[in-house]
Amino acid sequence: MEITPAQREQLTAFADAVASSAHNLVSKRARTELHSRHVPEAIALSELLPPGPARVLDVGSGGGFPGMVVAIVRSDLTVELLDSTRKKTRFLEETAGAIGLQVQVHTGRAEQLGAGSLAGSFDVVTVRAVASLTQLVPWCTPFLAPGGRIYALKGERWAEELQAAEPAIARAGLTVAATPDADGGDDAVAPLRVVMLQRPA
Repeated sequence: MEITPAQREQLTAFADAVASSAHNLVSKRARTELHSRHVPEAIALSELLPPGPARVLDVGSGGGFPGMVVAIVRSDLTVELLDSTRKKTRFLEETAGAIGLQVQVHTGRAEQLGAGSLAGSFDVVTVRAVASLTQLVPWCTPFLAPGGRIYALKGERWAEELQAAEPAIARAGLTVAATPDADGGDDAVAPLRVVMLQRPA
């Protein structure tokens, strides 16, 4: 993916805002790895997402990874961010405004918002470092439109999580569309472990 100079400027400004925020948006270690790991990882994820126009919801956005980065580098997608913590969503709103990025930000718990007006509205749901797949599946599935996919960024134990989540996946009526073995992203940046779950069309 080719990043334009304008996008590169926005990415730098966003990462600097995360690093300088008074809120605990990311861990101390993550602050030192924003440019070397977290931004490249989010860019690699964005390359896996389907071509637009498509509506994307980043669940548990926290400090904005991967949602803010996806919104910056994939202008063909309509990206919305969701987090339950108001200080984090306020940061996302303010930072998006400061860098000239148009994103809609939702404050609330996924379990509640998924039962409201956002239900069945998204082609893609992204989620990173929020909870186990067993918990994520019932939280994220209600947001999916028919044929929509969950892109879950997971750690080294993704296979164990996936196996444990099989009952939840079956209850939700989802299928496993891809695993890190099938498509691990750009290993030159960092091991990108994405479990993709799909809702029937």
